[in-house]
Amino acid sequence: MDFEKLIRTEKFLEEMSVSIRNILLAQFPELTSQDKEDIDHEVKLKIWRKLARGKKISNLRSYLWKVVYTTALDMTGEKLNVVSLDNCGDREGKGEISSQEMLSPESHMKIKENELMIDKTLNTLSEKRKAVLKLHFSGKNIKQIAACLGWRENQVRHLLYRGLGDLKQKLGGQKG
Repeated sequence: MDFEKLIRTEKFLEEMSVSIRNILLAQFPELTSQDKEDIDHEVKLKIWRKLARGKKISNLRSYLWKVVYTTALDMTGEKLNVVSLDNCGDREGKGEISSQEMLSPESHMKIKENELMIDKTLNTLSEKRKAVLKLHFSGKNIKQIAACLGWRENQVRHLLYRGLGDLKQKLGGQKG
């Protein structure tokens, strides 16, 4: 690679990093600088892999936004699955309290009503979206759902986000 090409490549990578950081700042302001750096590297790798396979990216800005967003969701989702509730507060000798005990009977009833409404709404979705959402609600991440169903991660991600959008829209219409 000649020096001029190297400089253009480095400049392109710097511009891409700035765009990635701007997207993360706008959409995920709570991320740490380490998380942002990890996502930045992962996004660049995904784009380089796609280009190395000879794929063309027709609209780089749109594609970049989508890849940054989904990568951030995947990486933060994986982190959330690792967080233990045992570390979320210091009980110092106080007896263990279950989540059920913390809820009033009214709150418990409201949760059950919401679960029934979500189940009913889930049954109105396509079989594929319903399968993905049920596994998602059982605590599985995109990678685990894809492995369980034998589907590609991109397909699962698409079905999950579309299914969640459908649920939000249908449940939002029921509240009014």
